[in-house]
Formats: sequence, C-alpha cells, structure tokens
Amino acid sequence: MFTWILALLAGFGLAVLTYRLRPAGRAVQVFALRALAGTAVVALLLNAPLGPSRPLSPWVGVDASASWATAGGAEGWARAREVVDSVIAAGADSVLLFGDTVRSDSLPTVPRDRSSRVGALVDAAMAVGRPLVLVTDGAIDDPERVARLPRGSAVRVLGSAPRPDVAIALLDAPGGALGGDTITVRVLAKAGAAGSAATTLTLSLDARVIETTPVSALEPFEEREVRVAVPVPASDATRKLAAALGSADAVQENDTASAELVVSGAAAATFISSSPDQDARFALAVLRGTRRGPVQGFWRVAPGQWRVDGSLRPVTEQAVRAAAAAAPLLVLHGDTAIFGAPRTLTKRALVLVVPPTVPDDYYPVGTGDSPLAATLAGVPWDSLPPLDVTSVTGRGFSAVLARRARRFDERGVVFLEDGARRSALIPASGLWRWKLRGGRSADAFNAVWGSIFDWVGADPRAAASAAARASAGGAGRSEYVPRRATVQEGAVGDGVPVDQAPRALGAWWLAAIAILALCAEWLLRRKIGLR
Repeated sequence: MFTWILALLAGFGLAVLTYRLRPAGRAVQVFALRALAGTAVVALLLNAPLGPSRPLSPWVGVDASASWATAGGAEGWARAREVVDSVIAAGADSVLLFGDTVRSDSLPTVPRDRSSRVGALVDAAMAVGRPLVLVTDGAIDDPERVARLPRGSAVRVLGSAPRPDVAIALLDAPGGALGGDTITVRVLAKAGAAGSAATTLTLSLDARVIETTPVSALEPFEEREVRVAVPVPASDATRKLAAALGSADAVQENDTASAELVVSGAAAATFISSSPDQDARFALAVLRGTRRGPVQGFWRVAPGQWRVDGSLRPVTEQAVRAAAAAAPLLVLHGDTAIFGAPRTLTKRALVLVVPPTVPDDYYPVGTGDSPLAATLAGVPWDSLPPLDVTSVTGRGFSAVLARRARRFDERGVVFLEDGARRSALIPASGLWRWKLRGGRSADAFNAVWGSIFDWVGADPRAAASAAARASAGGAGRSEYVPRRATVQEGAVGDGVPVDQAPRALGAWWLAAIAILALCAEWLLRRKIGLR
C-alpha cells in the first residue's frame, strides 16, 4: 500500500511541476493524464504489488538425531510423525530432515543422526524467505540460529513423559600411558529429566574388572563424578577401557562407554616446564590429544624439585633429563637452557616455548608463508586477545604474526624450522587467554598448538589418535546423554518472509497504460493549443 501511495504522490508532483497546482479548463484533462502516466512509471520503477500478499507455504524441518531416545523414544518419535502429517495437511509443501546434514528424505523408522545442528536449514529458509516449522525433541545444538528464521516460523517441541534414566556422560582417560604406570580415569554419570535410581558403575580394562563403584540415586539432570585409579599392564599394546552402568533403564544406548588406551614402554612425547603456568597446562592437554601414545609431563616447582604431571609425585632431575633425551618429541617451556643447549639435549623433534620476561601486548594478525597457513586459514585473528611477544628473529618460517595495536612493529609468534628434524620456537606467552575465553577463541588455541605439534612431530597417526579419544564421548554418544531442552515451543523468527503477491514488473499492461496516457496527453495538448 505504501508503494502505491508513493507512486501517486510522485505522479501528482510531476503533473504539478508541468501544469501548476490549479489547471483551468481543458488543462485539467492533460493534468490528469500526466499524473496517471507518472504514477504508472513510478509504480513500475518501485515494483509495486498488484494484489494482496500471499505468504509462501512453510517448510517442515524434522530433527532426525538420536536424542529422541532420551525424550520418549519410540513414543515421542511417533508423536513427531503425527505432527509432521498434520502440518503437511495444513499446507506445508516440503519435509526436510536435519541433524548431521540437511536432506529431503522420508522419515526414518528410528532417528540416528549423531548431532542436532539446524544452522544449515535456517540459512536455506532465510535465503528463500520460507517460514519453517521445526519439529524437535528440544535438544538442538545451535539454538541461537532459530531466532533468525523468517516471521511466521514455529517450533514444536515433542516428547513423552520423562522416564528414570542415567547415562555415562563422559569417560575421560589419557590416550596413552607408560607400561607399569597408574592412570586416573574420570567417569561422569548424568540423570535424565525424571532422575534415576541407585545403580553401580563398573570400570574394566580389556574385559578385566578394575573397580565396581555404587552410584546413588540422582535428581533430574544431576551429575555425579567417579574417579578410578587404573594400574596399566607393562606390556605394549592398545587396550580398551570400558565403563558400564549396572542396571538397565529407559535408554540402554547410554549405559556404556569405551576408549582406547595405547600402552607403550616409551613416551610418545615429553613436556617439561621450568616455570609452570596456564600456557603450559593447556598446551600439554593439546599435546596429549594430538599424540598417539603416552605423553609425559614434568613441572619444576622449586629449584631442584620436579613433579610428574597428574600425580605430582617427586622425580629426580636426572630422570627428567633422561626422559627429555629419549622423547621422540620434546617440548621445553620456560628456561629452555635449564639442561644446557636444547638442540644438543635431543636429536629428535623439538618445540621451544620462551615466555617474555617483560609483558608487552601484541595482537595476532594472521599467518605468514608457512606450512601451517592452510591449516590456520579459518582462525578469527581479529577477535583474539593480545599476547606477550619477545622480539626475536627465529629460523625458518614465520607461522603466526602479531603487531602492536594491530598496526605497528610486527613480530613473529611461531617460527618453524624444517629439516632432518623439525623444530618450533614460540617466543610468546598469554595464549591461555584464548582458551579461557572459550568459543572460537578456545578453538583457535587448540588449532594453533595442535598444528604446531602435528607438524613438528610429523606423526601420520595423529588423526587416528583424535578419533580414538573421541570414542569415549564423541558426537554420536552425546546425543544419547540426557540434557535440558535448548528451544521452547511457540512462534519464532525475526527475519523477513517472502510473499507471492503479483508485482508491477510482471504487468505489461501497466507500461501500456503509461504509454497510452502520454500519447493521449500529447494529442490533447496539440488540440487545445499547448506546446
């Protein structure tokens, strides 16, 4: 309506400019013809609507993830199928499944997608202006995307009455260990929406029961942590850690979890810090995630006093020096010359982390021309916290760069040296700020350190290690772990929907009216003597 009002005002204004506000006699007719022609032309330029708006038929997005098992199982999924049928009968024209991917397919008998991501479907709906009706159990991984849907969208949260259920939400164990050592395994049990009854938790290593622990009754969504010390056999092998809950409940798929444990007589990497801090702690965690095999960590807590990471048991300086010399990948943090020249301490891969003595803020700005450029291409450099960087000239490639105030005095943060053995130099500290911020900054921390360790270690089995560690609680298992709903039922969306109203650009007759009005005006002007 507003478009037509604007077109009428523009046409009237054009006529006023030509014939003044009060035409007399037969000039009134040419005034009206000029106003008509101007209105038609402006309506064409603005593509004005020629009829009432008719919204597009909505799409139906169905959550096909395995999390339906914790929201009513077969009964909840049956209700979802009924709702989809009713929405289709009400005028929806497409059914799209989302979870791992977005696809047009028939509803599965049992939903088994390993995630509940709706972002790609939201983007598709926004691109064409389609309202979307989401049918879900409520546990969506990226609920913030739902608010961006076009107006007229809705969320239908379904399920059945909650049933008592307890799940193994996490099985946290190191990816590797030294033969004859003792590791600590952490198991997290979590109850569903109706709580859970008392049960038992059994931890086993290669089918040999290590410990059986009672787990008392839990309130709705309550968590209970159990820590178990596991002695590692001395023989080299890849062993299987398994945790199992004693009594069967509503969802049997979440009652067990497993993880691989690589047992070796030698460490896959050694991390030594003479000045332990948050950078060292978080970097060691990433190192353990990228190496297939046991990773040793040693902290110097006072001059001449060393502790083993994890158990914090005392260890002699000679033992630390021997572990450094034997490690296939050695990481030295702090005083890298504590045992002498680091490049003579080991003949294998080496990473040197040298925190600056004087804090000096520099902001990361991107990557240099290095082997890590492609791997780090997606890091959001402009949103990362500052670092403390020492002014040094490292050998080889400058993999990560930083500048003061993002504009002046560029310095290298990571230097890579290729050759018979690879090495890396990181003359910086403060990367822990990225990790503590969480979100994309934490992902950037993991990406930078993981890329450094992967490249220096040059271990082709690193990806297999990550996959093995993920088996304890990866994306597939997490869908069977009870969690609170992340979206609520009701109307959603603040995006602009597209309507199917006919438009002026598709109406040839409107252009014909403008041309005929101009021709009639010209003839009438000639007839009444106007030039």
